[in-house]
Amino acid sequence: MNFSIYKTPFDVVLAYIWTDKGLRKMDFYRDEIEFKQYLKSSSLEYNHERLVDLEEMLDGYFRGEFTQLDYPLDISGTVFQKKVWETVKRIPYGEVRSYKWVASEIGNPKAARAVGTAIAHNPAVLIIPCHRVIRNNNSLGRYGRMSWLKRKLLKLENARIV
Repeated sequence: MNFSIYKTPFDVVLAYIWTDKGLRKMDFYRDEIEFKQYLKSSSLEYNHERLVDLEEMLDGYFRGEFTQLDYPLDISGTVFQKKVWETVKRIPYGEVRSYKWVASEIGNPKAARAVGTAIAHNPAVLIIPCHRVIRNNNSLGRYGRMSWLKRKLLKLENARIV
């Protein structure tokens, strides 16, 4: 596996891990030190190889250009999680949907809480744009350890939140 770090304009880093098949993990970290601590806890070693095509897409995204990020994934999860993640991937740039909407889309309208749990285990943020999923009452809800970042990403996309 390969690992690298992308520096965002939001004072956090976006670290990613990939295999020959695609991205295995992409997540935000406070800084490189936090990511390297994660790597040590999983007994993986950091290298400086980069995915140039992915980083070009990220550059465009963070410049505020209309971009629906898409990149091959090599992720694992339950059947339920994968349904949730595939549904979230279809949420257009600059738009939001509720956890209840996602639950209805996967054919389980009463599973909004379970959808939230699946989203909390999203292995590839931005590619699976979980920041576009909000609560039914239009409040943003949580975003891992960095709830403030969800608002910044939605603002970057000019998403309308009532």
